Amino acid sequence: PCPPQTGELVALKKVPLRRPEDGVPPQTLREIKALREIEAHPHVIRLRAAFAQGPAVVLALELLVGDLGGLLRAAPAPLPPPRVRALLAMTLRGLGHVHRHH
Repeated sequence: PCPPQTGELVALKKVPLRRPEDGVPPQTLREIKALREIEAHPHVIRLRAAFAQGPAVVLALELLVGDLGGLLRAAPAPLPPPRVRALLAMTLRGLGHVHRHH
């Protein structure tokens, strides 16, 4: 069953189950658990819902305009050092927040 409709736009991450008879892979369960337990932070994506859909698990995540990979691909090479420092600082703040919440 799908979660209730809220009208919010979300990004969907579909995780196919290679062997549905074995259940949800442990790494997927860890990801869902971690995202549910992490408090809101500007540098960590938010999980809105997780649900089964056929032989897959679907994660409904906060919709972002872009991602770090897309930003780096679109940026001039090499990136100016202040931009590298800013991106690294944001990444490390998000990672630090995740680690503080185990």
